[in-house]
Amino acid sequence: MTALRSEPLVLALVTAIVFGFATVATMLGPLLLAVGREFAVPVGTVGLLATATAVPWALGAPLAGRLSDRLGRRPLMTLALAGVGGASVLSGLAPSFEVLLATRLLAGVCGAGGPPVLLAAVGDLFPSARRARAMGWFNMGFAMAAIGGVPLVGFVGGWLGWRAAFAGLGLVLLALAAVVRLAFPAVAPAGAPAPAAEGRPGSILGAPGLLPLLLANQLERMLMFMVTLYLPAFLMLAYGLDMAQVAPPLALIALGAVAGNLLGGWLADRMTRLVVFGAAELAAGLVALGLFVGHPGLWPSVAVGIGFGLANALGRPGMLAHGSDLVPERRGAVLGLLSLTNQGGLVLGSALGGLAVDLGGYRTLGVAACAAGALAAVLAARLTLQRRPRAAD
Repeated sequence: MTALRSEPLVLALVTAIVFGFATVATMLGPLLLAVGREFAVPVGTVGLLATATAVPWALGAPLAGRLSDRLGRRPLMTLALAGVGGASVLSGLAPSFEVLLATRLLAGVCGAGGPPVLLAAVGDLFPSARRARAMGWFNMGFAMAAIGGVPLVGFVGGWLGWRAAFAGLGLVLLALAAVVRLAFPAVAPAGAPAPAAEGRPGSILGAPGLLPLLLANQLERMLMFMVTLYLPAFLMLAYGLDMAQVAPPLALIALGAVAGNLLGGWLADRMTRLVVFGAAELAAGLVALGLFVGHPGLWPSVAVGIGFGLANALGRPGMLAHGSDLVPERRGAVLGLLSLTNQGGLVLGSALGGLAVDLGGYRTLGVAACAAGALAAVLAARLTLQRRPRAAD
């Protein structure tokens, strides 16, 4: 590891940073009704706040990754945390829905410099033999946001109001920005881009294996969002639960994802990363099919859901580590594109999942999820076979 004094501290910071960004990105759900009531806006319109955050976040990620290859990782991460934190504080002070929409747009612009740049920093700091394990800690921040971040937002919103939820989270992110500025290692990117690649934004797309990897990542994110977005409604309809009753089962399923990240990082540092990814996503697709097709009872369904969370998360650290190693001197650019396909998977997963439910119910959703996992596994197998001759050389 390069110039890294305290590995546990860095891993804790990595998880905390992702936890903060993921909570900002997913915090709106518990606050929808309260925001709509205050501004007399329909719930569907309030949902535009999530879109206003996600779109610039996704579109700005490749540019932020490229900038971090030149300017360094820590400055952009610090600015991203401070920007999102400041925008969240402003959200809590918004006098109208239009101003609130503008502050969420600002949060999305600033957030683009967060997760992809942090991913690149992890790739710079950790040697290849331990990189997948570090990626597991990165990805665990998302699961921790589902377990603790979003429920805490709902608790604060119910106790002190939605404005306090936005402002409180913003202050936490501002404090985290200061911690990152003081404590996160300042390590230079892996290397400067080759002169022939300078000034050509599309040149990175020609890297061997990058496009199939981006497609496999998008399919995996589609699978994940198809299940996690529609699973709460499935459990509520199938077993007669209300919003409060469904929270404990969802927390248990998120714990499966935490375990999968830790185990997946350990496996991917000892085995072929794309093999672990492909096998895990094929298994996750099959488990998703069983989850939505069968109705064995609430707790057996929760157990199957835990299996999905475990399997889906199991493959992700290795895939992220593989992407980090693909073009080390352009690591930020590559991981910025990977972040863009993350958001693409969110959009396609939610849209196609909703279409599947509308056309054929949850059984059709299970088939669609299984197909996404199988296609991701096929792409991973193809990439693995293509790399073997080069590895032999």
